[in-house]
Amino acid sequence: MRKQEMKKSDIVFVAFLVVIGLYFYYFYFLVSNISVWIYDLQNCYKNMEFISFLENHLNIFLYLALFFVATFYIFRTFIHGIKSMYGYFQLTSYIKNNLYKKFKNLYIINSDQLVAFNIGFFKRKIILSKPVLDIFSKEERKNVFLHEKGHLLGGDSYKLFIFSILTNLFPKKLGDRLLKDFSLLKEVEADMFCAKERSKIDIANTVLRFYSYKSEPAIPMMNSYLHQRIQFLLGDASYEKIKPETAYLRFSMLLVIFIALSYLFNYCFCNMH
Repeated sequence: MRKQEMKKSDIVFVAFLVVIGLYFYYFYFLVSNISVWIYDLQNCYKNMEFISFLENHLNIFLYLALFFVATFYIFRTFIHGIKSMYGYFQLTSYIKNNLYKKFKNLYIINSDQLVAFNIGFFKRKIILSKPVLDIFSKEERKNVFLHEKGHLLGGDSYKLFIFSILTNLFPKKLGDRLLKDFSLLKEVEADMFCAKERSKIDIANTVLRFYSYKSEPAIPMMNSYLHQRIQFLLGDASYEKIKPETAYLRFSMLLVIFIALSYLFNYCFCNMH
């Protein structure tokens, strides 16, 4: 894969982290002003008529609602992060206990299922199950290995791990969509890496054969995106047309506008300092 082609997933990952940074910055804005808002509500409620009080403090009620919503999602993300770390250690323990052979950063494990994935943060590994060696031909094994090597070089194991945790900061449908877009992009890029040395038709056949044996996903964060991958490998879809980064950039701009309006209402329209 050419270096310039890797920039698409890098743009998406950086854009996502920018959104997360803005998210926490806005949460800091809400937390840092909450005591002032509550004090203002208490004092104004005593000295203003009820209707007038509501009309002049709608923005503060909105901020307080946003604070509670954001707090819920942050807490949910924290819990999901703990569960994900626990699942990660369970998985590493499973690999250790079922290790069949080891070749540098390639680990073969005993398993009844066909599995191929990456794991690790600093010391990343490719994990294949023994049935991959037993069922597939030498050429098919090369396709599987090169696809996983593409994931390895792209640091996809830790990026997807971080991504899957932080998407819990958003409503489920939005979080699932962001993760799906990023995961699909990573799968296609790994196929592109494999296609540097292998025929796309052969890769497509290997993908079809691999997932025809799968009964269910055995590994967390593992998604075949079979239809989209086959479309790409057969030339029915192009890499350039996969543009999930636009969703992140648009969402970032919306968040920036929302933060700007919040500051405008808070410090200009309401004269609160």
